[in-house]
This record gives sequence, structure tokens and C-alpha cells, in this order.
Amino acid sequence: MRPGALTEGEADAIYTALVEEAGAPDDVYDREMFVRSAAGVLPLEWRFQGRLGFGGKLYFDGERPPRVDCYPQDRNEEREAIIARTNERLTILEILRA
Repeated sequence: MRPGALTEGEADAIYTALVEEAGAPDDVYDREMFVRSAAGVLPLEWRFQGRLGFGGKLYFDGERPPRVDCYPQDRNEEREAIIARTNERLTILEILRA
């Protein structure tokens, strides 16, 4: 495993937050693809779309908690609220690499 990489448990917890808060696809295939891709490496971004539209992405650089965002042109009040809730939940997971 690469230093600073996510564990499978951490990746699964992140995906659960994406499903429950931001509407990421809730199926075995998408979850497994995310966990397999994220575990063992330090991902920089993952496009999940969901309720954030085509630009709905997770960003993780290892120096701060994972966070979600969407394209600026797709932002509206509803999506701002989704982003805030999801990022708060991701922060609570305390997944951070020094």
C-alpha cells in the first residue's frame, strides 16, 4: 500500500457518505469500483456525479479531509447545501494523511 493511501474500510465509509449525502450511485458495482480504485493508492479525484450533476467530484489530497464539489456553473442553493452536508460528514470521518 502506498504511504498515505486509503484503507478499504476508509474508502467504503467515504462512498457511503457520498451515497447518503450526495446521491452517488448506490449499487455494488460503483461502490466496488471506488473502493478498489481508492484503497491502496492516494486518489486525487473521483467523479461520482449524483445530485451534484456531471461535475460532482470527490477530492482527496491527503493533507486535509476529503471533500466534494461541483462545477461552478452547476452550483445552486440546493447543491451548495448538499456540498456543505457532505463535506461536514467527510470531515467527521477524520480520514487525513500527514
